[in-house]
Amino acid sequence: MEWVKIMCNILDNRKIKMIRSGPEGNTLSLLWLLMLTEAGKCNRGGYLMIADNLPYTEETLNILTGIPLPTVRLGLLAFTELGMIDRKDGAIFIKNWRKYQSEDKLQARREKERLRQQRHRATVREKMKALPPPDEVSRDSHVSLSRDVTQENRQEQSRIDKTTTEQIRLLLSGTPLGKISEQDLEGLAKRHGPERLSQAADVAAEIWRRNPEDRHNPGGYLHSMCVSLVKPAWYVPFEQRTRRAAESQRRKKITQAEQSAMRRKQEENDAAMDSLWNSLSDQQCQEYQDKVGANLPKNIVVSEEIILVMAKSIAWQEAQACNHD
Repeated sequence: MEWVKIMCNILDNRKIKMIRSGPEGNTLSLLWLLMLTEAGKCNRGGYLMIADNLPYTEETLNILTGIPLPTVRLGLLAFTELGMIDRKDGAIFIKNWRKYQSEDKLQARREKERLRQQRHRATVREKMKALPPPDEVSRDSHVSLSRDVTQENRQEQSRIDKTTTEQIRLLLSGTPLGKISEQDLEGLAKRHGPERLSQAADVAAEIWRRNPEDRHNPGGYLHSMCVSLVKPAWYVPFEQRTRRAAESQRRKKITQAEQSAMRRKQEENDAAMDSLWNSLSDQQCQEYQDKVGANLPKNIVVSEEIILVMAKSIAWQEAQACNHD
């Protein structure tokens, strides 16, 4: 999704008002807005996911938003208690996302396109099965060498033509242009050349993906594209898109490795924080929790879990400050 819907009176929402009146209120409100935009970028129905099996974590939100990790944790706890988010299968999920973002209409469109592509792939497979097997090379000893060479050349050219048409069909897959017949495709390749046809097919497919509409005569449309091939300013060649995808995958692996390292570091930090907290006397622990409670607005109710997290954070920060001194 390139945009998300946000109501103009979002700051007047009673839950947002409660959040803003509490500790780090304005920062938590910003975190909420940033989480909404991230959910839109993910385009997974309200789930915050980097990939299919890689959900956002507290550390991910810390990296992407620049908001301190303790504040992110505080926000997630508050959002959960107020029924704004949920944790499903280890992933953060924005509640009522489909309702407010009209996801039902988008989902119906995606399902329609998925079924259309499924039917197209099934048709292509059936056509491939119907193709006759390649002619066997004659083993007749009386056939001349020149005839053997000519037949071998024809078979090699046939193999090249078949490979070319398969590559073009790959470029057209998922679009109405993929319905073009083998005869039309071969005719266009002979008339305009495989290279120009491939460029025209790729440009045509990318234009359709930006502006989906029916193409009742794919052969005629591709012919006109070959004749007057005009590449839009936004067009990125297939090879460059492939390189970008590979680079994106490489960066994703690096990001995952960095996140794993940060997660291990955070786990070590959490263990040290818990160790410090456990080393305190019951009286000291209660004093820190009382300090948190004293700074909370009277009109907001916070669970003991949130108070405990904030108390641990204060104790840890004070201990770190003493160590630096």
